[in-house]
Amino acid sequence: MKIIKTIAMTSVLCALVGTVALAKTRSHMVDFDQDTMVNGTLVKKGEYQAKFDEQANELRFFKNGHDIATAVVKEEPLERKASRTSIETKTGGDGAMLTKVTFGGARYSLLLGDS
Repeated sequence: MKIIKTIAMTSVLCALVGTVALAKTRSHMVDFDQDTMVNGTLVKKGEYQAKFDEQANELRFFKNGHDIATAVVKEEPLERKASRTSIETKTGGDGAMLTKVTFGGARYSLLLGDS
């Protein structure tokens, strides 16, 4: 009987740990065609890896493995899946500012700041 309880407790523990380990993170390559401000950080023109952590609602940009910029985002539902990855910017006093990122295949866009 004790062995059954031990196996049951181990199974429950593995299920809980497995859930945390499976936290959803989406990653896509994005291309900035001009220098762009991302949450107060200047991101130079070029290609970056964008990673979205759904649990933290955090979008991070990487170049050559280095963390370049981070922003808290809000999900905005789309009517249908996005056909491709895209970014949207607006022009402000500091130049272009990133306002939205949409990953190809996603059913939501990621809004930055007060977008």
